[in-house]
Amino acid sequence: MATTAETTANPVVKEETNRPTTASLYVGELDPSVTEAVLFEIFNIIGPVDSIRVCRDAVTRRSLGYAYVNYHNIADGKYYIYFKKSYNNIKYI
Repeated sequence: MATTAETTANPVVKEETNRPTTASLYVGELDPSVTEAVLFEIFNIIGPVDSIRVCRDAVTRRSLGYAYVNYHNIADGKYYIYFKKSYNNIKYI
């Protein structure tokens, strides 16, 4: 399965606490055939996904093997990371 890491690129910030309210996850080591739709099916199980971007070569449009998944709520992003660490031995088909 792909690797994930939380990032803070352009987060929405709550003014009272000055903390981000959204989560952006880096998803790496993707098979070139993985699409935004496939990632949406996987990540939307955890919580509502705001957007997904599979990074592609500008000329060939082939996947570069990584993507960003953005959640509306930072708790959903953290829950995915917790889920992934807890169930790391699951084989995905």
